[in-house]
Amino acid sequence: MKNIFARGGIEFLAVFLGIALSLWVDDYRESKELSNRLADDYKKIYFEVKSNIKNIENIISKNNDYILIEEELIDILNGREPYKYENVVTLIDKLTTPTYFGTTTAYRTSVASGRFNTSENDTLAEHISLLYEHYFVRLSLNGDLIDERMRDFEKEFAMPYFKSRYNQENIDTLALNKYFFSNTFHNGILYLHDLRKNWYMERLIDTKNQLYKVRDLLKP
Repeated sequence: MKNIFARGGIEFLAVFLGIALSLWVDDYRESKELSNRLADDYKKIYFEVKSNIKNIENIISKNNDYILIEEELIDILNGREPYKYENVVTLIDKLTTPTYFGTTTAYRTSVASGRFNTSENDTLAEHISLLYEHYFVRLSLNGDLIDERMRDFEKEFAMPYFKSRYNQENIDTLALNKYFFSNTFHNGILYLHDLRKNWYMERLIDTKNQLYKVRDLLKP
């Protein structure tokens, strides 16, 4: 009788250990697969970040060019550069506001799948989340503001130059000269310049620096 119970106990233990081992193997496989998929997510985010860096550097370069145009107009307004009608019209015609909107597909896909939140690298996850959820969002809001300001500038301050922009006839150059040196136009170009140089460019640079941090953390 004792041998029967002993044999039964051994068989039960063997079955129990077999089940436990099978569950452990399944759990290990799932964990390994999840880890591999997360690593693949990071790889995609890395290439997405590199693409965003190239884009934001291009946008920064373009805005620096427009800052120089605005500063040239301000120098003319302040008498540090001579006023030339054709030059002024050309400079005003060149002004625009290239804005940056980051690509977020790789990050959003990882978050939506639930894999991103399984990361055990808290520092990496924090910096990636900070980039996408804070810097990109803040920069997008500032981009909307400067785009809106540019539309207002074109409508409220650059409108008198439209005939000149499209080489129309009967242009009152003397009136445009007087308008250019008016407080209305002077304040308009200063407002656009201040928003671009002291606000939007700072947000661009902040985001670029965070992109560099994430790129370096993800670099293979």
